[in-house]
Amino acid sequence: MRFLKLDGPFCRTCGTAVLRDMTTKTMWQGWWSPISLVIITPFTLIWNAVVNAKLKKLAPPVPGQPGQQLDPGKPVLQRPAIYVALIPIIWLTLLIIQIVTDGGLSSSSGSSGDTGFHASDNSKPQKTLKLGQPSAQAQEVQGNGKTGKFTITPQRVVMGKPSDLDELKNKDKYQGKTLAWVYVNAKLVGGDAPIEGPMVGSDVGVLSEGDEPGTRLLLIGDLSSRPADCKEEDTAATWQKGDEKSFCRPFIVPDGKKLTTVTYSRGFSAAPLKWTVD
Repeated sequence: MRFLKLDGPFCRTCGTAVLRDMTTKTMWQGWWSPISLVIITPFTLIWNAVVNAKLKKLAPPVPGQPGQQLDPGKPVLQRPAIYVALIPIIWLTLLIIQIVTDGGLSSSSGSSGDTGFHASDNSKPQKTLKLGQPSAQAQEVQGNGKTGKFTITPQRVVMGKPSDLDELKNKDKYQGKTLAWVYVNAKLVGGDAPIEGPMVGSDVGVLSEGDEPGTRLLLIGDLSSRPADCKEEDTAATWQKGDEKSFCRPFIVPDGKKLTTVTYSRGFSAAPLKWTVD
């Protein structure tokens, strides 16, 4: 189970893009445990609805505003992936009906049906790779209603300095933190092609010593400390099968702790892919 939170500030366009992407992922990835089904995912969707109401009150971005704006893409209800949520919802509805009509879950013969959740082989931990090795399995990423299959290859990590965070607002809350720039290569190897605007880098993560997760840093504008060869992901790009692109992501991590692992999330029901950082 993973909980993701992305802090702003956002303009209305970029905030809507991030909200739609995260809500869509919650709708098809967030139901696959009993607690998530009845508590966590419904609460997350309600919270996202509150955030969406706040975003709608913002003024449109001013022309010439610095930084590349994200493509909001289709509204959540127009994205096919969210209808995967009907499977657990229907299951829960049938379970409630059974409880109401039968007065319980056990059968009259004394044996009970298996009402637990079963994880597939996909949930088993995968072999930890080294930086520069491509993922053994292609990962599915959506963009504008299509699904592409990408191999993911984290290349290297460049550590920054605590002073790099001084340019951020509320810099005092980053005391004891520093930056890590993660370079990643992605290649479209299957699925729908061409595909427009897949956010391949949104599932990249990092772990420091003690398996402490880093926090992805979303920038409006840029930092002067960004390495010269560190390029942002082009989320408006169109990919053809065989296309290969590289990008770089900043993460806030504890200062003084070694960054040990780059991860790639495969949803709530599967262990993330991992690459060790030497």
